[in-house]
Amino acid sequence: MEIAVIGAGATGLTAAWKLSLKGNKVTVYEKSEKLGGLCSAISVGDDMLDIFYHHVFTNDTIFIDTVKELGLYDDLKWYEPKNVIYINNKVYPFTSPMDLLMFKPLSFISRVRMGLTVLKAWFIKDYLAIEDTTAREWIIKNAGSEAYNLVWEPLLNSKFDIDSDAISATWIWNKFKLRGSSRGKNINKEQLGYITGGFEKVYNRMAEIITETGSEIRLNDEVFEISKEIDRFRVKSAAGTKYFDKVLFTASPRKFTYVIKGMGKTWLDSLRKIKYKSNICMILELKKSLSENYWMTVADKKFPFVLVIEHTNLVKGHKYGSHIVYLSRYLDPSHDLYKLDDEATKTLFLDGLKKIFPDFSEDWIINIHVNRTLDAQPVVRTGYSKLIPEFETPMKGLYLASMAQIYPEDRGQNYAIRAGLKAAEGISP
Repeated sequence: MEIAVIGAGATGLTAAWKLSLKGNKVTVYEKSEKLGGLCSAISVGDDMLDIFYHHVFTNDTIFIDTVKELGLYDDLKWYEPKNVIYINNKVYPFTSPMDLLMFKPLSFISRVRMGLTVLKAWFIKDYLAIEDTTAREWIIKNAGSEAYNLVWEPLLNSKFDIDSDAISATWIWNKFKLRGSSRGKNINKEQLGYITGGFEKVYNRMAEIITETGSEIRLNDEVFEISKEIDRFRVKSAAGTKYFDKVLFTASPRKFTYVIKGMGKTWLDSLRKIKYKSNICMILELKKSLSENYWMTVADKKFPFVLVIEHTNLVKGHKYGSHIVYLSRYLDPSHDLYKLDDEATKTLFLDGLKKIFPDFSEDWIINIHVNRTLDAQPVVRTGYSKLIPEFETPMKGLYLASMAQIYPEDRGQNYAIRAGLKAAEGISP
């Protein structure tokens, strides 16, 4: 079969890899100049660095099995992170359950209730039972208003912006459950995995196999239109028009509605109900380290970013020649901050960084990279399961596999690869 895969991110490349190994002739279309989607990388020093921050958990078994199959398991290293939270102008440890019990900004009773809420989440099996409850309602009911107002409200606001009050409790449940199950037998220790040389290495290896089998990857080739002519699909891209037996689309449902022709309006309108948040991620190459911490959650609505991630405090053996810091913010694409140019964004983010780290000087800066992505995070609102489209669309032979469909799990490489594997099996058993 001749199969088109739209998008060379984790899901698209995984599907194309498996489909090509089954003897199909696959053409992968990617509008950018780089492979990997959100896992693409840039050269920093003598190493490659992800343009958006990534790590994997010990329970990301699909990802782990995949890197084993690709012969890259020796490149997967495990580290213990040191996580903190910035709140009321102070930094507090926030890695283990013990840190939560010692978290002084909350009253003792609120700390206990918070711990019990996390524990409760681990034992919830049916996420649909809480899907129609908002995260706000669920946290207040279980952990109390103090915990919600001080910790969770600013975090939900910075993650989902104007939609924060509509987010389902399922999203919070998944976060608690994921982090808890990644600790293994020692509940006070967490391990995070990173691929030496960056996660792009995984997807570059898939790409090598795809091309070795005779399939094709077309970079800088944006797809503008997909239509069906009798029993074949016509794919019109920047490079021209090709015909295929089947098509897999792996970008967001929003983008899908722009390119597909001949699909019923009712079904397309259902896709348009799925909203996404955008992301701004600024990378700093620094001469000095900001702190000894890996992950800082900024629980303060006054700051332009929600995360300060000092990547080089986690990853060892790198060749960046500098200290790497990510500053990240999720927001609505209509937000004024998302519309700022790079220079204005740099100024705003650096001003915020100086408030947290008074000793920080711009003289430390070697280089700055500002990255944006429009469809970074699906808005997991109440009733979300009813919005999720089926893998096979109403147009036979046309398939959709996106970040919006991995629910109840949240965004992550493990689930993106899972989606690609399921897509390949569904298209060519």
